[in-house]
Amino acid sequence: MTIRCILIGLLSASFLPAQASVINQTSNPAPNPVNFSQFSTKGNVNVAISIIDCGRIEARKPTMFNPKASNDNPIEMVNSCYVISHPKGKLFWDAGINDKFVAQKDGIEVMDGAFHFSVQKTLSSQLELLNIDANDIEHLALSHLHWDHSGNAYKFSNAQWLIQKPEYDIAFDQEKFKNYGFNQDDYASLKPNAKVIEGDHQVFGDGSVVLISAYGHSPGHQVLYVDLPEYGPIILSGDLYHTRENRRLRAIPIFNQVNQSKLAFEKVDKILERTGAELWIGHDAEEFYEKKHAPYWYK
Repeated sequence: MTIRCILIGLLSASFLPAQASVINQTSNPAPNPVNFSQFSTKGNVNVAISIIDCGRIEARKPTMFNPKASNDNPIEMVNSCYVISHPKGKLFWDAGINDKFVAQKDGIEVMDGAFHFSVQKTLSSQLELLNIDANDIEHLALSHLHWDHSGNAYKFSNAQWLIQKPEYDIAFDQEKFKNYGFNQDDYASLKPNAKVIEGDHQVFGDGSVVLISAYGHSPGHQVLYVDLPEYGPIILSGDLYHTRENRRLRAIPIFNQVNQSKLAFEKVDKILERTGAELWIGHDAEEFYEKKHAPYWYK
């Protein structure tokens, strides 16, 4: 298949929607109080995590993500995905930019040039470094369904797909999904395997890996808590924050639902404080380059 055909197919599937079509218009009820007993901090489960390089993003209008930014100079962001290994199975977190774009050596322009996407190495090739096949992954969870997080979701056809109900409802609403920047081609085949959840959820039942509802960036955005026995507990941020600077300023992107985002900040802050977890920000380039990537496992 030619590059031109690939791009036409992706564009026709609304893979690259207009800027206004990522705005979260959904207002959900305030989250329930956090049940801290769901979160293990003992480090007594043999859990490990490996970081996958899922693409690069040049944000040419960073004030879209951080209205408090002092200027609108382009910034480099990365796109991180993660494999979590647990004695009961493996969970893949976020699915990055579609592997097909690795053939587009100079990357692609997105949203009228507001972003530049590129893929330097495929998700599949990095799983091979870990001796893992996508078909062997038991669980898949995406922080949300924006196209830079869902691009390779379809590869995990045998996985149980853990998704928050507000995200699921929009994802399969034929009138609404495009207005939220979702691309059904990425995830429609996973619908039979979906486990729809509401709120926080222990993936393996022991508190070592917990999905945390953190609505605001999208209707059913979620983050992921992982209790690593040696490194210590961490939370994978999804798009709760896009950079360390955004976190420092508590910046809310212009397309977020503002009140929900503030509640999500507060909720995650409470969990970070109570558990002593470290927040890993998956789009932050500085943090990404500081860390080791697959085939390395953090334990």
